Amino acid sequence: MKDINKKINEIIRVNHAGEFGAQKIYNGQIKNIKDKNLHKKLVKIAKEEAEHFDYFNNLIVKNRVRPTAMSPLWSFFGTALGIISSKLGENYVHACTESVEEVIVKHYKDQLNFLKNKKIKGDLRQKIKKFCNDEDSHRKEAIKSSKLSESYGLTIFKKITKVGTKLAIKISKK
Repeated sequence: MKDINKKINEIIRVNHAGEFGAQKIYNGQIKNIKDKNLHKKLVKIAKEEAEHFDYFNNLIVKNRVRPTAMSPLWSFFGTALGIISSKLGENYVHACTESVEEVIVKHYKDQLNFLKNKKIKGDLRQKIKKFCNDEDSHRKEAIKSSKLSESYGLTIFKKITKVGTKLAIKISKK
């Protein structure tokens, strides 16, 4: 049981950190994007991400889980990623969303499998399932909204973004 509680605390910590980072990315994009339609989409996504963050933020407090010590770094990198992707243009904003959300969807599915295998039901499992669906919806919308065929620069940007997201997840678990 101690190992399961440790794993659940890890899930809360890493998801809290991830949703914090998502807030920073989307807010960086919202402040710097010029296109009004894309701005509107980003605001809608940011509201959903705020719901995700608020849920895990409440669990951090309720369960007395130590948050990641990396939050200042995630704040910097998330904001930078949001600003950079928006300055590079709409396709980079979509590429950022697609890349981050692809990694997050897999991450959430892995957590759901763990919770299912350990027969852990309840609010945490239901919320992660809902948030996973939200993130996948963001990913699909980003793919659908991309306007140009993929360039070499966009391909590299996506790979770097995915690697960075995976690294942030790995670090934030502890």
